[in-house]
Amino acid sequence: MKLVPVLLALAVLPAPGAFAHPAPPPAGLVQVEVDGHSLKMWPFTGTDLAGTASDPINLVFFGEADPRAIRQVLLGLDGDRSAFGFPAAFPFNCTWSDAIGRHQTAWAAPDRWQGSAIQLQCGSYDPLRFHLRLFREGRYTLGNVHFEALIPGTTDHEVLAWEFAETFVKVDLVRSGTLTAPPAQTAGINPAPTYRTIRHQVLNGLPVALRAALGLPVTPQSAPVPIPSDGRASIFGLGQAFEPAQSDVRLEYDQPFGQIIPKPFCATGPADFLKVEGTLRFVHRVWTTPGGRYGARFSANGVLNVTPVDPLTGQPTGPSYSAVVEERHRARLGDRQTEARHLVVQTLLGSPTQSFLEDLAAGAVDRFERQVDCGE
Repeated sequence: MKLVPVLLALAVLPAPGAFAHPAPPPAGLVQVEVDGHSLKMWPFTGTDLAGTASDPINLVFFGEADPRAIRQVLLGLDGDRSAFGFPAAFPFNCTWSDAIGRHQTAWAAPDRWQGSAIQLQCGSYDPLRFHLRLFREGRYTLGNVHFEALIPGTTDHEVLAWEFAETFVKVDLVRSGTLTAPPAQTAGINPAPTYRTIRHQVLNGLPVALRAALGLPVTPQSAPVPIPSDGRASIFGLGQAFEPAQSDVRLEYDQPFGQIIPKPFCATGPADFLKVEGTLRFVHRVWTTPGGRYGARFSANGVLNVTPVDPLTGQPTGPSYSAVVEERHRARLGDRQTEARHLVVQTLLGSPTQSFLEDLAAGAVDRFERQVDCGE
């Protein structure tokens, strides 16, 4: 894969009609009883269209369950959760806003694969946030929420909690006064009592008080720490309909990069690390129309300086070179159609030139492609 053609391809995202037919369902589907009906669904979010599980589905909405309605409810709340025992301190007194994040996928019948067109956060991209992805599946909306920390000097987040985040959303929906009945729960639909782990280096860098609040070990750890999960999702009946309102919010800033990280692709072994420095320009725009249509676009781009290093000493093991990062996200959500897509291109201009491309779309169309060129 050559750099110039790839960058030119980023200039225009093809029209939805250019894509493939709906992708087949993943393995491991479950039946969930929601409001007297049976919902056939995959109990995870995915990073592709092949059933590669990422996060557990821990939220199911019915009633006035359009993601635009859920967004409207949460954006309208203040950050005072003191009546529910949350301290008046960041991030527990945060307010909700639109989030930056790569799209993920979910599957349920009959609407099949859908993408996370609407993403919300409570907190901030850096350093801590509750991150919520919503997937409209016919009359229902599925969701995953987690609490995460930005790994300093990178654009990568580390998930720290599933259950705590689920409780946080439950509290906010109760506060909103829009529930038609008390929250319920599904039977066990995904792994318990834990799912995935936290890298101990990340955990050890968190404040002790935060670890205690999340129910995580407060002493230094030397191995990955399991993340608690009860394997069930909370079920919410919502009674407040979506009310279209025009808005347009744009956010633009430089995100610093300065960290020693494992080589993200084309690694020659477990000790293949890079020191990456520089900044990426982030541009995020979210808008809604008077007719109720939701749209979002995000771009990240920049040229970073990369140096191969020994991960134990931090000393260079080879010459420095440039890395070009280009990333585009887009999402649309109307009354009848959903689209979520991201296109990621990373190119290492060393010797040889190496590149990574990921193209994911779900909703109105299904498309997934991942290419790695190690210059061999």
